[in-house]
Amino acid sequence: MRIIRLHLHDIQRHADLEVHPAPGITIVRGPNESGKSTVRRAVELALFGTTADDATQVRRWQATDRAPSSVELDVEADGEEETSFRVTRTFAPGTSRVSLQLADERLEDAAAERRLAEITGLPSLAFFRSAAVLDHADLAGLAGSDDALRSRLSAAVSAGDRAFARSLRDLEAQVAAIDGAGLPAPGPLAAAEAEVTRLQAELEQGEVALREQLAAQEALWTAQSDLAEVEAQLESDRELLATSEEAVRLLAEQEEAEATHERFQRAVVVREEIESKESTHPSTLPLTVLRDGTTRLRQLEKSIADLTAELRDEVTVSGEIMLPEPRWRPFAVAALVLAVIGAGVALLTAQVVVGIAVALVGVASAVVALRRRRLAFDINYQRHLRDEQVNRRLRGRSTIEDQLRQDQKAREAQLAGLGVKDLEACEGLLAAEEAHVARLEELRREFASLMGDPPVTEDAAVLRDRAAAEAELRRHLLAQMGEIGRHPAGHRARYDAAVAADEAAQGRARETVAAARARVEASPADCDAVASAAEDLAEAKLRLERLARQRRILVGTLEALRVAEQATVRAAARFVERRMNRDVERITGGRYRRVQVDDGDLSIRLWSPERGDWVDARALSTATLAQTHLAARLALARQVTGDRRPPLILDDPFLVFDDERAARALELLRQVAGDLQILYLSISPRYDRFADQVVEFTVPPEIDAPAAAAEPV
Repeated sequence: MRIIRLHLHDIQRHADLEVHPAPGITIVRGPNESGKSTVRRAVELALFGTTADDATQVRRWQATDRAPSSVELDVEADGEEETSFRVTRTFAPGTSRVSLQLADERLEDAAAERRLAEITGLPSLAFFRSAAVLDHADLAGLAGSDDALRSRLSAAVSAGDRAFARSLRDLEAQVAAIDGAGLPAPGPLAAAEAEVTRLQAELEQGEVALREQLAAQEALWTAQSDLAEVEAQLESDRELLATSEEAVRLLAEQEEAEATHERFQRAVVVREEIESKESTHPSTLPLTVLRDGTTRLRQLEKSIADLTAELRDEVTVSGEIMLPEPRWRPFAVAALVLAVIGAGVALLTAQVVVGIAVALVGVASAVVALRRRRLAFDINYQRHLRDEQVNRRLRGRSTIEDQLRQDQKAREAQLAGLGVKDLEACEGLLAAEEAHVARLEELRREFASLMGDPPVTEDAAVLRDRAAAEAELRRHLLAQMGEIGRHPAGHRARYDAAVAADEAAQGRARETVAAARARVEASPADCDAVASAAEDLAEAKLRLERLARQRRILVGTLEALRVAEQATVRAAARFVERRMNRDVERITGGRYRRVQVDDGDLSIRLWSPERGDWVDARALSTATLAQTHLAARLALARQVTGDRRPPLILDDPFLVFDDERAARALELLRQVAGDLQILYLSISPRYDRFADQVVEFTVPPEIDAPAAAAEPV
């Protein structure tokens, strides 16, 4: 894979930096403190991030407290097994976020970290630094007897992971602890073996005494077995009793749910009828308006009838005026009849009070008749009536006709307002509307009673369906209970009796067990001690077996790890040896052509044409040793990264090289750049001619100005 773009925002010295490295060698050049190492740090941040506590250390010094910093890295695929991607990390005080943009998906945070490690083949920062990063410290201090060369090559093979060596030491320490090596007392394994021997002897002694009470023990076992059977039957019957009681409860709940369903089903029907009637009133007018209009229409009809009759009876004022016939005779007749009826009721029945009341009503009618008769024969009253009649007849016919026309117009207007053709239709409409409203009120009262007091707020259809579902659920649960679900009450009574019988049998079985245990306890043998010894022996054997198995696993793991370590080192040695044979020849100008790498400790020897023999690399000059280590590290970079090919970052590792060696080293890097992208950080321009691209940094202009001189006192 190749970096095609690196963008830094507020990272250490760089406020906003964007670098587009070449596919081959890119030299980032500048003096110290110009921000070259920040580029390397930015690549590491993009690929591996940092903790929230360290985030403040990577942010630009002039950045505001809350301003976020970010690193964005675009990587281009360089083979069929690789994937192009863009990774962006954002740092703010107390937080760090990462996002990974692939061709067909975008991942965040933990998912992005896992996918990034998968597609780059770089599991950790230590792996990346040991496999793909080389700085001047790696080529310095290699001479001497401290085996620095071998230790650094071994670190590169294990990708900077010291956990392997720690694991070997831990495994060896655990084996030694199990064996008790170096301890004054026996180790856990030997102590477990001694404990097993002691417990076996103790168990054999107890078994001799135990045979004497075998018969009593067998009786106890039989009693305990019988008790267990009774208790098992009791438990089974209790479970069946609980099931039958549950079935009784479910049946009651089913019946209640069915009743609830019927109630809310009726509520739904009533509500639908209410809605239907509310939309189908016989009259479009409210009942009060219709009733008031009908009353008004009745009054108009009566007025029209009276006026019409008055016009029909109107005569001219001429001739003799006839006085109206006196009307006292009907009251006299009524008084006589009521008096006879009251006397008959009082005499013939036991209702004396009723008879007296009827007679009193007759007396009142008689009084009215007498007054009307007196008025009828009163001359002044007759004259007054004649004058009134004359005055009425003298009113103009036109006045009555005008009133009649006004009432007729008012009637027509009232009929039009009510939407009927006559009083009879209006009466019928009023009767229909009153019946309709009465039915609505009746339905509303019924609906309110169905919904409860206080009424439920949920929809009746929902409550109906819920009740139906609850009833169906309980019906289904009862069906799953089989015969118990079909007849819950009968089975409850049956299992109630069975449980009572089982409890009585349990009491008898416990008494039998107690008697058998008393006989066993009376025996001189200590059953508990023997049983405890047997249990202790079983546990001791288990501990011994566990310790032995643990030791076998640890020893086997140690052997497997050593074999794997030897195989890994051997494969790495052969790979490094093949690659170094070519690279050492190039980098040393042909002075050394053959290299041997030891399978055990990765020590390096070169064929010396002067001595005609193999020479340890540590016996060579410091620069030649550094060249050898450079060739070894380049070979290991290919070996440990496999087919992933991460970019190599070299932080001025050739400081100890003269110009000629540095030129040969750069020529070697140009050949390596055909497979691996190289970022070379340097303070010197002597490598520029080997670069495909040069990125130059300058020193920041800020300086610490000297303090102003203090004024003399």
